[in-house]
Amino acid sequence: MSLNASYRAAEGIMRERASSFYLVFQGMERSKFLDIAAIYAFCRYADDLADDSCQRGSLVEDDLDRLENKVRSLYDGEELQSWSKHEWWDAFVQTVKTRRIPIVPFLNQIEGQRSDVHFKPVETLEDLIEYCKKVAGTVGLMLAPMLRGQRADERYERICETLGVAMQITNILRDIGEDIRQRKRVYLPRMLMEHYGVSVCKIEDLSKLNRSRGRLKDAVLSVRDSEVPEEVVLLWEELAVLAERYYEEVFENLYMFDSDSLRAVTTAGVYYRAILDEVRKNRYNCFTTRCYTSMKTKKALMKQVGIYVDKHTEEGSQCGKRERAHRG
Repeated sequence: MSLNASYRAAEGIMRERASSFYLVFQGMERSKFLDIAAIYAFCRYADDLADDSCQRGSLVEDDLDRLENKVRSLYDGEELQSWSKHEWWDAFVQTVKTRRIPIVPFLNQIEGQRSDVHFKPVETLEDLIEYCKKVAGTVGLMLAPMLRGQRADERYERICETLGVAMQITNILRDIGEDIRQRKRVYLPRMLMEHYGVSVCKIEDLSKLNRSRGRLKDAVLSVRDSEVPEEVVLLWEELAVLAERYYEEVFENLYMFDSDSLRAVTTAGVYYRAILDEVRKNRYNCFTTRCYTSMKTKKALMKQVGIYVDKHTEEGSQCGKRERAHRG
């Protein structure tokens, strides 16, 4: 397969599996966008392996080991033949080499997926943040070379990681019911659950689809009629407020991103943060329904995106003028 075909395969995966992100980043410089698509294809593959672990058991561990060995070989100077099983692989290899992406985020991503395969309840808030750094903060670090602006400082990589962590916490809060039904996983920290008096049994009960006559409609109505208990709402809100603080930290440092990626990064963050408000509008029912931002809502959010972008574009322009005046 040619390199161009491999990039097209990666782009197709992103278009199919992450349509919102695809549209958001598509406006960037073509070479950067294709490299982002290649990174996405890698992360999508690793994540799918972990989600498939309930069906395929130890075979998933073998696939993750094989993936890690392939990644390590890229940094060992070995001459690799194309991994024919995956059309996106050659594009990924090219991206890693040309963008000089460090190996650590890839290894940590794979380690994060292993923790899902061998899932253990999350004990503390610190444990949750560490997990989010592995499975999502690493994505920000992988994409950092394609998004970096001239004004990025020593905090830049941490800001990229922080956006990934905020998004992953948002995913967890959106998918509580789906995670326990389909994967038998609860990512809410056990110590926080105990603090608010929320048990796994309570989460299971809220997430059941077989209430009444076993229909999803009946389950949704049951949750809405009884409302989500206050203690669950308080637990959910503590994590949501944490995610929102992370988003704000990113939005305060948007000047570090390249002008080509500024709008894409801002849009992704604003869209994702809005999912939290969608759950609130749905009376915190993230147990039997999946909350998402509609196209109408996304269009309305573009005004907010524009405010952030204009602010940091203007600040960057003023900064450039001051620097030129100083040199003069």
